[in-house]
Amino acid sequence: LTFHARTVPTISLHAYLLRIHRYCPAPNDVFLALLVYFDRMARLSADATGRGFVIDSYNVHRLVIAGVTVASKFFSDVFYTNSRYAKVGGLPHAELNQLELQFLLLNDFRLRISQREMQHY
Repeated sequence: LTFHARTVPTISLHAYLLRIHRYCPAPNDVFLALLVYFDRMARLSADATGRGFVIDSYNVHRLVIAGVTVASKFFSDVFYTNSRYAKVGGLPHAELNQLELQFLLLNDFRLRISQREMQHY
């Protein structure tokens, strides 16, 4: 529920990703890692609760900005401050901090992605 917005954001997901890429450039690995992390979240959720983790139009934007924040810090030597990611993502800084922690928890703090797994995606 942390990621669930009250309303669907007016910006399309494609435009949102372009905005993030424009103002917080990151290697392609960062964006590819989002797919891996989303799959992991779904599997971990299914294992723990018997239900899958649902990504929908109410939560995908927040999941993306939190995931980019986490993945950028993990994969890249150059990353931005949370205040910048929050501003680009259209969120208050404190809220992004909370989303970042929840994103890490939903991934069981396992951020490493093997080369084989990355190639698969």
